[in-house]
Amino acid sequence: MKSFLLLFAPFIPVLMVSAAVMDTGTPAKTQVADTPAAPSVLPEKDPAPEGAPVTLQDSVRGKHPRLFLTAEKVSHLKDFYKSSQADIYREQLLSLLPGCVVPASRKMDMAWGQEIGIQNMPSVALHYVATGDKGSLKKCVDYLTWLVSQPDWTTGGGPADVTPSEAMATLKAYPGLAERNSDTTAAFTMVGVALTYDWLYNDLAPELREQVRQALWAHARFMYYGGHLSGNPRGDYWRGVPMYNHRWFRDWGLALATLAVAEGKPEEQWLLGKVRDELKFMADWLPLDGSQHEGPDYGASAGILGCAFQVSDECLGTRHLRQPYFQELGKYAMALTAPGMQQAMYFSDCGKNGISYDSYFLKTAADARQLDVLDGLRHDHQVNSKHYGVREGAWMALLFDNKEQVGGDYDRLPVTNLFPDSGIVVLRDSWKDPKAVAALFKCGPPGGYKLNAWAQSKKEKEGKYPYVNVAHDHPNANSFTVFGDGDYLAETDRYCDEIQGKRSSSLNTILINGMGQMTKGRAEGELFLQPASGDMTGMGRITAWKDAGEVVLVEGEAAGSYLAYTDPKTKESRPGLDRFRRTFIWVRGGYILVLDDVRAPEPVKVTWLMQGAKLVPVDASLGIYNLSKNKAECNFQLVADTPIESQIGVSTANVHGQLLNWQQLQANAHGKTLRFVSLFDPWHHKDLKLSFTSNGPEKSTITVVGNGVNDTWEWQAATGKFEASTIHGSRQGGFSLTVDAKTAAPPPAL
Repeated sequence: MKSFLLLFAPFIPVLMVSAAVMDTGTPAKTQVADTPAAPSVLPEKDPAPEGAPVTLQDSVRGKHPRLFLTAEKVSHLKDFYKSSQADIYREQLLSLLPGCVVPASRKMDMAWGQEIGIQNMPSVALHYVATGDKGSLKKCVDYLTWLVSQPDWTTGGGPADVTPSEAMATLKAYPGLAERNSDTTAAFTMVGVALTYDWLYNDLAPELREQVRQALWAHARFMYYGGHLSGNPRGDYWRGVPMYNHRWFRDWGLALATLAVAEGKPEEQWLLGKVRDELKFMADWLPLDGSQHEGPDYGASAGILGCAFQVSDECLGTRHLRQPYFQELGKYAMALTAPGMQQAMYFSDCGKNGISYDSYFLKTAADARQLDVLDGLRHDHQVNSKHYGVREGAWMALLFDNKEQVGGDYDRLPVTNLFPDSGIVVLRDSWKDPKAVAALFKCGPPGGYKLNAWAQSKKEKEGKYPYVNVAHDHPNANSFTVFGDGDYLAETDRYCDEIQGKRSSSLNTILINGMGQMTKGRAEGELFLQPASGDMTGMGRITAWKDAGEVVLVEGEAAGSYLAYTDPKTKESRPGLDRFRRTFIWVRGGYILVLDDVRAPEPVKVTWLMQGAKLVPVDASLGIYNLSKNKAECNFQLVADTPIESQIGVSTANVHGQLLNWQQLQANAHGKTLRFVSLFDPWHHKDLKLSFTSNGPEKSTITVVGNGVNDTWEWQAATGKFEASTIHGSRQGGFSLTVDAKTAAPPPAL
């Protein structure tokens, strides 16, 4: 697991639970005697099963362990646990064991139950399986004995003298309340209980084993009835939508709890069918490229979905892990790793020091026999061994790292990566140099194309779109970041909340009449970009892509993110843009060149934005500035075909409402057709000179000259809405390439 789990709280509706429920886990006795009791979430009996019967594989029916482990695999685990290859995982696991105890408060430790359910319980249970340590067995029994007496796995905290049968009766009588027993806390608890029950099945006393079996089945039913079927009043933000981490977490708990105890009996068929159908729905709407639209921190949540899929594949015979998504998942995780591996290439909601690693990716890379990816993930684990969440996920690494697959070298991984679903490009000049230069460019629709395709498939005849959850996406079409010298140079927003909201003024993009990107039907600066009231696929689109080795060019169109709008409070307005075309040109070891073509139906004020931890003018009259952070620094220059009035202000970029105080160049220009050219020097040539000559409204010539650099770029504007511009770049004695609609068509996203 990863620290991204700690980031959920701001996006979960507050549970409005009475003190009596919070403290005891039992319903508060506040009803008048003659008032009928509220109906319970759980019906006494499930409906008749739907569809074909669900049968368990012969390899698991009537057998334990079955979740990730089998009797045959246990011996391999024991050998790996003692091997030198597992040294770091073993040390991490051992460091956790002293804290693996039932909390004195009998409540879920850390608001989301992650510490108990997905860190401590699996860790101590796996330690017992690998070593036979009786102390770990006792801790596992303590956990299970505690939890079977707790009807509320969202809060815990119930009295110590409640018996399992009393807890079960209370659970079955619970009426709908907030997200009790259908939230992420409950899901995480279900994971821990399911794994501990399954792995220790043959060592548990029969009475306790039966109590845990009943509790897991009841909580699986409660998760489905209370969550997926809306028996609890809260949770509409995750119900019904694919590609959303909150649903993936619930499905993780649901799948593991159900399949830990089910045998395919007639009375189990309805729920088994629902679990089968739920996981298929999640699998059907995964993108092909392994990407996650919610950012690199949240990208690690794909490992959780993989866990649910693996258990389904191994118990039910499905083939979800063979989805192209999981074939690409490890590549995506590595690509989103910043040089040095101690940060991610940030976009969308991220913390200050997030990483893109998850221990489960060791499994997907091994399954795909991607030895270079596997080598990179192992190195990532080493570098971040003390990072919160990496250490706590050591149990997964022990399960899923394949000691037989060796010989990879992550230095052989591609230095150029395009992920079409979200329109993300990641570039770097080296894998093993922590001071390497890297950049991320993004131009795609909120949620990505696959999620938007699902919305299209659910559009009503009247044209109404379904609710699409893109809570963690940012208004960041045509934005980019630059990393070098071991840190960020051109910075981005992080994990914004309701104080500042999601604003393009927190990103390296543009504003029109002081306003940034918006989804249809939403105002600027709201906490979420959804629910939008229309199609989002035209908000951002890659229009050109060319990887020529030394030179990489990507172009995006984002006019669809700048809709006509009038602020109801200030009455300030803007027209919808006709064009915001940005071409991002990476000349490896040389410079980064950015070409912007902005067009509006009437004169507008365009504010061109660039931000970093520190920004100072070098020669403001020439548009030359310096970005820096700690020991990292980079000069850049901005010119335009119309006069610019610039100032250095403070960005609205924030993390959880705390301003990051990024300094920001706010360069203002006015007109209907405006072109900006910017040049970045992260390789420290220092002597680069930029010139920009307009040859009319459609053509321009840009030259970049310096020591060993004498480059010319001929830039002809695009003609169609999403048609590529025509650009020819050349260097005396060096590269020569032409990019246009025929030579640089981007690969399809779907």
